[in-house]
This record gives sequence, structure tokens and C-alpha cells, in this order.
Amino acid sequence: MNQETEKTLAFFGRMTANLTHEFKNILAIIQESAGLMEDIMAISPLAKDKYQERFNNSMNTIKNQLQRGMEMASRFNRFAHAPDHNSAELELGETMVHFCTLTERFARLKNITLQADSQNGQEIKITTNPLLLYMVLFYSLDACLSVLPAQCEIRLISVKKDENAAAEIACTGKQAPSPEQFFTGLRQSNAWGELENTVEQLNAELKCNTDDLRFYLILK
Repeated sequence: MNQETEKTLAFFGRMTANLTHEFKNILAIIQESAGLMEDIMAISPLAKDKYQERFNNSMNTIKNQLQRGMEMASRFNRFAHAPDHNSAELELGETMVHFCTLTERFARLKNITLQADSQNGQEIKITTNPLLLYMVLFYSLDACLSVLPAQCEIRLISVKKDENAAAEIACTGKQAPSPEQFFTGLRQSNAWGELENTVEQLNAELKCNTDDLRFYLILK
């Protein structure tokens, strides 16, 4: 097994473990809500009327979690098919929204907000390797999470940079490090080294804006 295959398998392993944790959380919430409903019904046949509001809240929780689980399963299925094609046409902003939905738990565990956006709501079409794109976004996120404290925000924004499509990674927060500390920390992280290697594989360019906590993945 070569190094690139090992790196890809490690990436899929972390993503899969993350998503199975999310599914376990969904099932645990459903189990808790169903248990509450069962307890209410066990009191007496009339208990449902007495505790109607709590009963309805539990039903709504179950419905919402089922919907969340179906969406996660659909997104994971799409992600799992990323290696199917070496090149595919994608809408960059929508792809980053999809990525953030899959990886939001990584940020949540550090009490950091993760969201995706597009510049002026514009649609940016790209033709690229879907798997490598997911990997560069993941290593970007992983590197940022390694240096940012709690209560910061990471935004992934689809933009045009030097006439090319680009993913802008912008970090903010009252307790955020200075730009010098931020980029020093990034470059010292393992994820940043993986990012640089994968950016090269993707034939993209990594450009840092050292005036603030912002860098770009320029997709050529």
C-alpha cells in the first residue's frame, strides 16, 4: 500500500467515524424520546391527554431526528461516491455547504462555529477531482481547528480569486490569535503539511492573506 492510498484511507476513516458518531447521537435522542412516550402511556390510557404537550414534543423530536438522519445518510452516500470519478463538474458553494454538514461535529466538539457561504450568492461551477477537493477542505478545517480557541468561527466561502474559482477559509473570533500566531500555528500542524501535498495533487494553489486569519485554495 503506497503513501497516498494510506492517506486516503485515513481520511475516509476519520470521516466515517465522525458520521457514525452523528448517527449514534440521532438514535440516542430518538430512543430517549420514545422512552418518554412509553413512560407516559404506561401511567394510564388517559395519561396521553394529560401530558399531551410533552407527548407532542417527543413526537416532533423523533420526526426531526429521523429527517436529520435521512439527510446525513444521503450526504454520506454522496461523499462515499467521491472516488468514482477523477474529474466531475461541481458547484463550489453547494459542495462546501455539503462538506460543512458532514464535518460540523469536528468544529462543534471544540465549540467553534463552521459554516459555508458564497460571495454575493453567485454560482461558481468548477471541474475538478471531487475526492481531492474534499480532502483539501478537510485538511484546511483540521489545521484551523488545531490553532483556534473556543468560540471562534470558520467560514468557507466560494469566491473568484485572480480570475479563478477559489475556496476562501476565513477565521474570526474575539479570542482568535494574531495573524502571525495563526499562520505559525497552521504551518506547524500536521494537517497543513497534508494540505500542501494534496493541493499540489489537485493542481491548485494555496495563498495566504497574512493581514488577517484568511487563506485561499485557488482551483485552476
